[in-house]
Amino acid sequence: MERRYRSAPILLFLLTILNCLPSPTTVQPAKPRYFSNLAYEPAIARYKTTVAEKFKEKDLSYILSLLSYGITSLYGGNVTEAKKAFLAAYRVDAGDRPEAAKIYDWLVVDSRAVYKLKKRERELLHLYLGLCYLFEDNLPEALVEFKKLRQFDQDASKLPVVNFYMGFVFEKQEKLDDALIEYRGLKEMKNSYFAELGAKLMDRIALHRDSGVVPAGDSVDLIVHIDHQTATALGRAEVYLNNEQPAAFLPEKGDSFNVRLTAAEANRKTMQEVAAKAARLGLRLLSEQLLERVMPGKGGDIAEDVADLTLGKEEENKDIRAWGYAPLNITVARLKIPRNTKTVRLVFYNQAGAMTGFCDYPLYGENGRAKFAVGTFFVIAGLAEEFYVYQ
Repeated sequence: MERRYRSAPILLFLLTILNCLPSPTTVQPAKPRYFSNLAYEPAIARYKTTVAEKFKEKDLSYILSLLSYGITSLYGGNVTEAKKAFLAAYRVDAGDRPEAAKIYDWLVVDSRAVYKLKKRERELLHLYLGLCYLFEDNLPEALVEFKKLRQFDQDASKLPVVNFYMGFVFEKQEKLDDALIEYRGLKEMKNSYFAELGAKLMDRIALHRDSGVVPAGDSVDLIVHIDHQTATALGRAEVYLNNEQPAAFLPEKGDSFNVRLTAAEANRKTMQEVAAKAARLGLRLLSEQLLERVMPGKGGDIAEDVADLTLGKEEENKDIRAWGYAPLNITVARLKIPRNTKTVRLVFYNQAGAMTGFCDYPLYGENGRAKFAVGTFFVIAGLAEEFYVYQ
């Protein structure tokens, strides 16, 4: 008993020492280094609400939100909604408000001046509208939209993605000579990736036309289309079949649809703005002199209103905004895959070569994310930080 009491101070001392020691730190789970899915639903829901609200609030850039709703719907697999949005934006931009109102009831007919799409924005609108028709097996309408790019801008013939999709449509229509012209244009591009792709597609047509070789029934075409919305999303991508078999890669640099004004467009726009300001000033001064005689002291204010009614409010003419979701870069790939392929995985990298994430695209079943049209699977992905899902 005495020995037990004698050991008590020692135990007390040890407990005191233990209490003074720092408590072990809690290890927080590390955040995944890369994303494992691309989710577009939040952006789709946001823009579906935003576009109607902007119209109601008389924000005349609502057409840009309409385009964003359309492109996110396309990425999310809802081709019907995407086509409606792009068609409505096209009608609004063309000044055909009654036709646009047939698509969306809230697009009531009015006479307000709306933000005018820049040339590149308009070209992208027709590109994605063409893709919508393509995904619906409507080759004639898809070709009409792709051709509009060249009608609006002769430089569009230098854009690889235009040659790629027009050649594809001609090929599916069995217009092989026209397809060869497009693929030859692709082969002559400065971009080595597209030049090589054009050469391969020409060889495929030559084999089919000259030898009558029919593609094997155990394979199917796959087209992968990747949009890089932001600079941080730029980088190469790899294509894997059933999540493990490497099949293709897409380069960091593909086709650039720059939505900024070109130098010529900027100069032309500057001259238009100078002319508009001169016209406004002249009209306001003339109106002020005439109205001051009738209503002394109020002529200046009324003259400004006259200028607004005649030429539009000055702040509404400042087109400093742009379509935020317009991709900086577009890359495409076309390859043959075994018909029994169940899943296509896209693996993405940044410009430094580090993996940023991946996304799986089941080809069949209820959870299928790929589109199947004109005997071809299509996988289309838009890359921006807000779409990344980390688990």
